Amino acid sequence: MKASLGTIVREARELFRHHGYDGASMQDLATKVGLKKASLYTRFPTKEALVPEVLTLTNDELFVDLPAGDPLAAYALVLERIARGLSEQTRCVGLHLAYGASGPDTPEAALAVRGFFTGQRERLAALIAPSVGETRARELAGDAIARLEGATVWTVIEGDAAPMGRALRLSVEELASTLRR
Repeated sequence: MKASLGTIVREARELFRHHGYDGASMQDLATKVGLKKASLYTRFPTKEALVPEVLTLTNDELFVDLPAGDPLAAYALVLERIARGLSEQTRCVGLHLAYGASGPDTPEAALAVRGFFTGQRERLAALIAPSVGETRARELAGDAIARLEGATVWTVIEGDAAPMGRALRLSVEELASTLRR
């Protein structure tokens, strides 16, 4: 069986999400995708080389098939996708990688993690910037991401997804209020 690059990246994301950078091994990934470890290394020479691919895939999935012509609907849909993923998985692959792969020993991964969050903010902001201006769009997008990521704590610690729902609602209402002004 020959595993596709997409399959390898998706499985790597799940390993990173559930085990962190340090806990995920190339051997575990090779086993999950049905490859020998040496074959996996021909596609990705290091575990670190997987990080940008995993994070790009994750962000690309968030921003696919958005409604055109309705910035509030597009923004809300992306935030709903983020919230749903954080609630269902009870962890963020980006944060897991931020804690495990953002040091001087993993510069490519550190750059990818930073790009993941800033890219997410910039793409969210771009959806609404024509309606609210670039500066306000970046503020709204950054605050929304921070709320959702923070709500993950209560989902994990208390098994309570209600804070995630409130964080999502507040973020969408904040944009709606800004648009009404």
